[in-house]
Amino acid sequence: MPNILLVPKGFLGDVLLTTPVIEALKASEPEARITCLVPPGLSDFVGRDPLVDDVIVFDRGGEHSGWQGLRQLAGLLRERQFGRAYAFHHSLRTALLLRMAAIPQRIGYAGGLASFFFSRRVAKPEKMHEVVRNLELVRADLCPAVAEEVERAARSGPAQVSAFARLRVPPEDALRISDRVRQIIEEQKPFVVLAPGSAWATKRWSAAGYHELAQLLMRQGMRVVLTGAASDADVCVEVAQGLSVANLCGSTSLEDLMALVRWASCVVCNDSSTLHIASALQVPTVVVFCATSPKFGFGPWKNRAAVVEKHDLFCKPCRRHGSRRCPTGTNACMTGVSADEVFRAVQSLAGGRDGGASSGRLHVVE
Repeated sequence: MPNILLVPKGFLGDVLLTTPVIEALKASEPEARITCLVPPGLSDFVGRDPLVDDVIVFDRGGEHSGWQGLRQLAGLLRERQFGRAYAFHHSLRTALLLRMAAIPQRIGYAGGLASFFFSRRVAKPEKMHEVVRNLELVRADLCPAVAEEVERAARSGPAQVSAFARLRVPPEDALRISDRVRQIIEEQKPFVVLAPGSAWATKRWSAAGYHELAQLLMRQGMRVVLTGAASDADVCVEVAQGLSVANLCGSTSLEDLMALVRWASCVVCNDSSTLHIASALQVPTVVVFCATSPKFGFGPWKNRAAVVEKHDLFCKPCRRHGSRRCPTGTNACMTGVSADEVFRAVQSLAGGRDGGASSGRLHVVE
Protein backbone atom coordinates (compact mmCIF):
# COMPACT_ATOMS: atom_id res chain seq x y z
CA MET A 1 0.00 0.00 0.00
CA PRO A 2 1.55 3.34 -1.04
CA ASN A 3 2.26 5.54 1.98
CA ILE A 4 2.35 9.15 0.75
CA LEU A 5 3.18 12.41 2.50
CA LEU A 6 2.05 15.78 1.09
CA VAL A 7 3.61 19.06 2.25
CA PRO A 8 1.52 21.97 0.91
CA LYS A 9 2.35 25.62 1.47
CA GLY A 10 1.35 26.96 4.85
CA PHE A 11 -1.67 29.19 4.12
CA LEU A 12 -5.32 28.19 3.86
CA GLY A 13 -5.63 29.27 0.22
CA ASP A 14 -2.57 27.26 -0.73
CA VAL A 15 -3.95 24.18 1.01
CA LEU A 16 -7.22 24.52 -0.90
CA LEU A 17 -5.30 24.74 -4.18
CA THR A 18 -3.67 21.41 -3.30
CA THR A 19 -6.93 19.48 -2.77
CA PRO A 20 -7.19 18.40 -6.44
CA VAL A 21 -3.84 16.62 -5.99
CA ILE A 22 -5.33 14.48 -3.21
CA GLU A 23 -8.27 13.61 -5.46
CA ALA A 24 -5.94 12.71 -8.35
CA LEU A 25 -3.69 10.50 -6.22
CA LYS A 26 -6.65 8.67 -4.67
CA ALA A 27 -8.22 8.13 -8.10
CA SER A 28 -4.95 6.65 -9.38
CA GLU A 29 -4.12 4.63 -6.29
CA PRO A 30 -7.32 4.04 -4.29
CA GLU A 31 -5.45 1.99 -1.69
CA ALA A 32 -2.89 4.74 -1.03
CA ARG A 33 -2.63 6.19 2.45
CA ILE A 34 -2.28 9.97 2.26
CA THR A 35 -0.92 12.08 5.13
CA CYS A 36 -0.65 15.89 5.06
CA LEU A 37 1.99 17.89 6.93
CA VAL A 38 0.36 21.22 7.84
CA PRO A 39 0.62 24.14 10.32
CA PRO A 40 -1.24 23.85 13.66
CA GLY A 41 -4.08 26.16 12.61
CA LEU A 42 -5.02 24.02 9.62
CA SER A 43 -4.78 20.53 11.11
CA ASP A 44 -8.49 20.26 11.97
CA PHE A 45 -9.57 21.66 8.59
CA VAL A 46 -7.37 19.27 6.58
CA GLY A 47 -8.12 16.34 8.87
CA ARG A 48 -11.82 16.57 8.05
CA ASP A 49 -11.15 15.96 4.36
CA PRO A 50 -12.57 12.47 3.68
CA LEU A 51 -9.72 11.73 1.25
CA VAL A 52 -7.00 12.50 3.82
CA ASP A 53 -6.05 9.56 6.03
CA ASP A 54 -3.90 11.38 8.57
CA VAL A 55 -2.50 14.79 9.49
CA ILE A 56 0.83 15.64 11.10
CA VAL A 57 1.39 19.11 12.53
CA PHE A 58 4.51 21.01 11.48
CA ASP A 59 4.84 23.80 14.07
CA ARG A 60 7.62 25.84 12.47
CA GLY A 61 7.49 28.64 15.02
CA GLY A 62 7.08 26.50 18.10
CA GLU A 63 7.74 22.85 18.84
CA HIS A 64 9.59 22.22 15.58
CA SER A 65 11.61 25.43 15.39
CA GLY A 66 15.37 25.28 15.22
CA TRP A 67 17.63 22.35 14.45
CA GLN A 68 16.47 20.28 17.41
CA GLY A 69 12.80 20.69 16.48
CA LEU A 70 13.52 19.71 12.90
CA ARG A 71 15.34 16.56 14.03
CA GLN A 72 12.42 15.66 16.27
CA LEU A 73 9.91 15.94 13.45
CA ALA A 74 12.21 14.07 11.05
CA GLY A 75 12.33 11.21 13.55
CA LEU A 76 8.53 11.09 13.68
CA LEU A 77 8.31 11.00 9.88
CA ARG A 78 10.94 8.27 9.73
CA GLU A 79 8.85 6.13 12.10
CA ARG A 80 5.85 6.49 9.75
CA GLN A 81 7.88 4.91 6.93
CA PHE A 82 6.62 7.05 4.08
CA GLY A 83 7.63 5.76 0.68
CA ARG A 84 6.94 8.97 -1.22
CA ALA A 85 6.70 12.66 -0.36
CA TYR A 86 5.73 15.73 -2.39
CA ALA A 87 6.81 19.26 -1.41
CA PHE A 88 4.70 21.98 -3.05
CA HIS A 89 7.02 24.89 -2.29
CA HIS A 90 10.69 25.81 -2.49
CA SER A 91 11.33 25.73 1.25
CA LEU A 92 14.88 24.64 2.02
CA ARG A 93 13.73 23.65 5.51
CA THR A 94 11.02 21.32 4.17
CA ALA A 95 13.34 19.73 1.61
CA LEU A 96 15.97 19.11 4.30
CA LEU A 97 13.29 17.66 6.61
CA LEU A 98 12.22 15.09 4.01
CA ARG A 99 15.84 14.10 3.43
CA MET A 100 16.47 13.72 7.18
CA ALA A 101 13.33 11.57 7.41
CA ALA A 102 14.92 9.13 4.92
CA ILE A 103 11.88 9.12 2.65
CA PRO A 104 13.05 7.24 -0.49
CA GLN A 105 11.09 9.21 -3.10
CA ARG A 106 11.19 12.97 -2.44
CA ILE A 107 9.55 14.97 -5.23
CA GLY A 108 9.79 18.75 -5.49
CA TYR A 109 10.16 21.59 -7.95
CA ALA A 110 13.42 22.12 -9.80
CA GLY A 111 15.35 25.31 -9.21
CA GLY A 112 16.48 26.88 -5.99
CA LEU A 113 18.57 25.56 -3.13
CA ALA A 114 15.85 23.18 -1.95
CA SER A 115 15.97 21.03 -5.09
CA PHE A 116 19.35 19.62 -4.04
CA PHE A 117 17.59 17.41 -1.46
CA PHE A 118 14.93 16.00 -3.81
CA SER A 119 15.29 12.60 -5.46
CA ARG A 120 13.10 13.81 -8.34
CA ARG A 121 12.83 17.38 -9.57
CA VAL A 122 9.91 18.64 -11.67
CA ALA A 123 10.00 21.82 -13.74
CA LYS A 124 7.38 24.26 -12.47
CA PRO A 125 5.13 25.57 -15.28
CA GLU A 126 5.00 29.25 -14.31
CA LYS A 127 2.32 30.36 -16.79
CA MET A 128 -0.39 28.02 -15.52
CA HIS A 129 -2.86 28.18 -12.68
CA GLU A 130 -1.48 27.02 -9.33
CA VAL A 131 -3.87 24.04 -9.37
CA VAL A 132 -2.28 22.80 -12.58
CA ARG A 133 1.22 23.46 -11.25
CA ASN A 134 0.42 21.35 -8.20
CA LEU A 135 -0.99 18.55 -10.35
CA GLU A 136 2.09 18.60 -12.58
CA LEU A 137 4.23 17.76 -9.54
CA VAL A 138 2.46 14.39 -9.12
CA ARG A 139 1.57 13.74 -12.75
CA ALA A 140 4.29 11.11 -13.35
CA ASP A 141 2.77 8.95 -10.60
CA LEU A 142 -0.83 9.10 -11.86
CA CYS A 143 -2.57 6.42 -13.86
CA PRO A 144 -3.01 7.22 -17.59
CA ALA A 145 -6.69 8.19 -17.33
CA VAL A 146 -6.08 10.66 -14.49
CA ALA A 147 -2.92 12.03 -16.15
CA GLU A 148 -5.06 12.73 -19.22
CA GLU A 149 -7.48 14.70 -17.01
CA VAL A 150 -4.52 16.77 -15.78
CA GLU A 151 -3.59 17.51 -19.39
CA ARG A 152 -7.17 18.58 -20.09
CA ALA A 153 -7.15 20.84 -17.03
CA ALA A 154 -3.90 22.41 -18.22
CA ARG A 155 -5.46 23.18 -21.60
CA SER A 156 -8.76 24.54 -20.29
CA GLY A 157 -7.38 26.51 -17.35
CA PRO A 158 -9.99 27.82 -14.89
CA ALA A 159 -12.93 27.03 -17.21
CA GLN A 160 -15.59 24.75 -15.76
CA VAL A 161 -15.34 21.96 -18.34
CA SER A 162 -15.50 18.99 -15.98
CA ALA A 163 -15.83 18.08 -12.32
CA PHE A 164 -12.20 16.99 -12.21
CA ALA A 165 -9.78 19.08 -10.12
CA ARG A 166 -12.37 21.18 -8.34
CA LEU A 167 -11.23 22.69 -5.08
CA ARG A 168 -12.75 21.02 -2.03
CA VAL A 169 -13.61 22.02 1.51
CA PRO A 170 -14.79 19.63 4.26
CA PRO A 171 -18.54 18.95 4.48
CA GLU A 172 -20.50 21.59 6.40
CA ASP A 173 -20.99 20.80 10.08
CA ALA A 174 -24.01 22.74 11.41
CA LEU A 175 -22.88 22.22 15.00
CA ARG A 176 -19.74 24.25 14.33
CA ILE A 177 -21.62 27.31 13.05
CA SER A 178 -22.22 30.16 15.51
CA ASP A 179 -25.74 31.36 16.33
CA ARG A 180 -25.09 34.79 14.81
CA VAL A 181 -24.00 33.33 11.48
CA ARG A 182 -26.90 30.88 11.52
CA GLN A 183 -29.34 33.78 11.96
CA ILE A 184 -27.86 35.62 8.98
CA ILE A 185 -28.13 32.53 6.80
CA GLU A 186 -31.68 31.70 7.84
CA GLU A 187 -33.08 35.20 7.31
CA GLN A 188 -35.07 35.25 4.07
CA LYS A 189 -33.15 38.02 2.33
CA PRO A 190 -30.14 37.68 0.01
CA PHE A 191 -26.74 38.86 1.22
CA VAL A 192 -23.34 39.60 -0.26
CA VAL A 193 -20.11 38.80 1.59
CA LEU A 194 -17.41 41.47 1.46
CA ALA A 195 -13.91 40.41 2.54
CA PRO A 196 -11.79 43.59 2.36
CA GLY A 197 -8.70 42.21 4.09
CA SER A 198 -5.49 40.51 3.03
CA ALA A 199 -2.20 39.57 4.67
CA TRP A 200 -0.48 42.03 2.32
CA ALA A 201 -1.38 45.72 2.25
CA THR A 202 -0.89 46.11 -1.49
CA LYS A 203 -3.41 43.36 -2.19
CA ARG A 204 -6.23 45.34 -0.54
CA TRP A 205 -8.68 47.32 -2.61
CA SER A 206 -9.37 50.61 -0.81
CA ALA A 207 -11.67 50.66 2.22
CA ALA A 208 -13.42 53.65 0.60
CA GLY A 209 -14.16 51.49 -2.43
CA TYR A 210 -15.66 48.72 -0.30
CA HIS A 211 -17.68 51.30 1.66
CA GLU A 212 -19.19 52.78 -1.50
CA LEU A 213 -19.85 49.30 -2.90
CA ALA A 214 -21.72 48.35 0.28
CA GLN A 215 -23.91 51.43 -0.18
CA LEU A 216 -24.68 50.49 -3.80
CA LEU A 217 -25.57 46.93 -2.83
CA MET A 218 -27.84 48.00 0.02
CA ARG A 219 -29.69 50.40 -2.28
CA GLN A 220 -30.52 47.32 -4.37
CA GLY A 221 -32.01 45.60 -1.33
CA MET A 222 -29.04 43.36 -0.57
CA ARG A 223 -27.73 42.70 2.92
CA VAL A 224 -23.97 43.13 3.36
CA VAL A 225 -21.82 40.95 5.62
CA LEU A 226 -18.19 41.87 6.34
CA THR A 227 -15.73 39.11 7.16
CA GLY A 228 -12.04 38.99 7.92
CA ALA A 229 -9.36 38.08 10.42
CA ALA A 230 -8.75 40.05 13.59
CA SER A 231 -5.92 41.84 11.77
CA ASP A 232 -8.50 43.23 9.30
CA ALA A 233 -10.57 44.87 12.05
CA ASP A 234 -9.55 48.47 11.33
CA VAL A 235 -10.27 48.11 7.62
CA CYS A 236 -13.70 46.58 8.28
CA VAL A 237 -14.60 49.32 10.77
CA GLU A 238 -13.78 51.87 8.08
CA VAL A 239 -15.90 50.02 5.53
CA ALA A 240 -18.83 49.71 7.93
CA GLN A 241 -18.74 53.34 9.13
CA GLY A 242 -22.30 54.70 9.19
CA LEU A 243 -23.81 51.68 7.43
CA SER A 244 -26.23 49.00 8.65
CA VAL A 245 -24.02 46.09 7.74
CA ALA A 246 -23.17 42.94 9.70
CA ASN A 247 -19.52 43.35 10.61
CA LEU A 248 -18.29 39.90 11.66
CA CYS A 249 -14.60 40.65 11.21
CA GLY A 250 -12.49 38.84 13.80
CA SER A 251 -15.48 37.13 15.39
CA THR A 252 -16.04 34.17 13.08
CA SER A 253 -14.43 30.77 12.87
CA LEU A 254 -13.28 29.20 9.62
CA GLU A 255 -16.45 27.10 9.73
CA ASP A 256 -18.52 30.29 10.04
CA LEU A 257 -16.73 31.86 7.08
CA MET A 258 -17.32 28.82 4.89
CA ALA A 259 -21.01 28.78 5.84
CA LEU A 260 -21.40 32.48 5.00
CA VAL A 261 -19.68 32.04 1.65
CA ARG A 262 -21.71 28.91 0.87
CA TRP A 263 -25.02 30.73 1.31
CA ALA A 264 -24.05 34.14 -0.09
CA SER A 265 -25.47 35.44 -3.36
CA CYS A 266 -22.03 36.73 -4.24
CA VAL A 267 -18.61 37.24 -2.67
CA VAL A 268 -16.44 40.32 -3.25
CA CYS A 269 -12.85 40.00 -2.09
CA ASN A 270 -9.21 40.70 -2.78
CA ASP A 271 -6.53 38.21 -3.84
CA SER A 272 -6.89 36.19 -0.63
CA SER A 273 -7.98 32.82 0.77
CA THR A 274 -11.66 33.89 0.63
CA LEU A 275 -11.37 33.78 -3.16
CA HIS A 276 -10.32 30.12 -3.05
CA ILE A 277 -13.05 29.21 -0.54
CA ALA A 278 -15.60 30.73 -2.92
CA SER A 279 -14.10 28.77 -5.83
CA ALA A 280 -14.36 25.56 -3.82
CA LEU A 281 -18.00 26.27 -2.97
CA GLN A 282 -18.72 27.57 -6.51
CA VAL A 283 -20.26 30.79 -5.30
CA PRO A 284 -20.22 33.73 -7.77
CA THR A 285 -17.20 35.86 -6.95
CA VAL A 286 -15.86 39.29 -7.84
CA VAL A 287 -12.16 39.60 -7.02
CA VAL A 288 -10.23 42.86 -7.17
CA PHE A 289 -6.58 42.31 -8.04
CA CYS A 290 -4.44 45.23 -6.92
CA ALA A 291 -0.64 44.81 -6.85
CA THR A 292 -0.78 41.19 -7.98
CA SER A 293 -2.30 39.59 -11.07
CA PRO A 294 -4.28 36.43 -11.88
CA LYS A 295 -1.54 35.74 -14.45
CA PHE A 296 0.57 34.50 -11.54
CA GLY A 297 -1.81 31.53 -11.24
CA PHE A 298 -3.89 32.37 -8.18
CA GLY A 299 -7.12 33.57 -9.77
CA PRO A 300 -10.60 31.99 -9.65
CA TRP A 301 -10.78 28.29 -10.47
CA LYS A 302 -13.72 26.43 -12.03
CA ASN A 303 -16.16 28.99 -10.73
CA ARG A 304 -18.30 31.77 -12.21
CA ALA A 305 -16.23 34.78 -11.28
CA ALA A 306 -15.22 38.24 -12.42
CA VAL A 307 -11.76 39.75 -12.09
CA VAL A 308 -11.55 43.55 -11.85
CA GLU A 309 -8.19 45.33 -11.94
CA LYS A 310 -6.54 48.49 -13.19
CA HIS A 311 -4.35 47.52 -16.13
CA ASP A 312 -2.79 50.77 -17.32
CA LEU A 313 -0.04 50.97 -14.70
CA PHE A 314 3.65 50.60 -15.56
CA CYS A 315 4.35 49.15 -12.10
CA LYS A 316 1.61 46.48 -12.02
CA PRO A 317 2.05 43.72 -11.07
CA CYS A 318 4.86 44.75 -8.74
CA ARG A 319 5.38 41.51 -6.83
CA ARG A 320 4.13 37.96 -7.01
CA HIS A 321 2.66 37.94 -3.49
CA GLY A 322 2.19 41.63 -2.74
CA SER A 323 4.13 43.78 -0.27
CA ARG A 324 3.68 45.90 2.84
CA ARG A 325 3.64 49.22 0.97
CA CYS A 326 3.38 50.58 -2.55
CA PRO A 327 6.88 50.83 -4.11
CA THR A 328 5.91 54.02 -5.99
CA GLY A 329 4.01 55.58 -3.09
CA THR A 330 0.92 56.16 -5.26
CA ASN A 331 -1.33 53.23 -4.20
CA ALA A 332 -2.73 53.53 -7.73
CA CYS A 333 -3.60 49.84 -8.10
CA MET A 334 -5.52 49.92 -4.81
CA THR A 335 -7.51 53.07 -5.51
CA GLY A 336 -7.77 53.02 -9.32
CA VAL A 337 -10.74 50.61 -9.44
CA SER A 338 -14.08 52.32 -8.79
CA ALA A 339 -16.94 50.98 -6.69
CA ASP A 340 -19.21 51.35 -9.71
CA GLU A 341 -17.00 48.98 -11.73
CA VAL A 342 -17.11 46.35 -9.01
CA PHE A 343 -20.86 46.83 -8.58
CA ARG A 344 -21.40 46.26 -12.31
CA ALA A 345 -19.31 43.10 -12.02
CA VAL A 346 -21.60 41.84 -9.27
CA GLN A 347 -24.57 42.59 -11.50
CA SER A 348 -22.95 40.80 -14.44
CA LEU A 349 -22.68 37.61 -12.40
CA ALA A 350 -26.17 37.92 -10.98
CA GLY A 351 -27.94 38.65 -14.24
CA GLY A 352 -25.60 37.60 -17.02
CA ARG A 353 -25.24 41.19 -18.26
CA ASP A 354 -22.06 42.55 -19.84
CA GLY A 355 -21.34 44.69 -16.78
CA GLY A 356 -18.64 46.69 -18.58
CA ALA A 357 -16.56 43.79 -19.82
CA SER A 358 -16.00 45.58 -23.09
CA SER A 359 -13.87 48.17 -21.31
CA GLY A 360 -11.17 45.60 -20.67
CA ARG A 361 -11.31 46.25 -16.93
CA LEU A 362 -13.57 43.29 -16.23
CA HIS A 363 -12.85 39.68 -17.14
CA VAL A 364 -15.57 37.11 -16.47
CA VAL A 365 -14.44 33.55 -15.91
CA GLU A 366 -17.13 31.06 -16.89
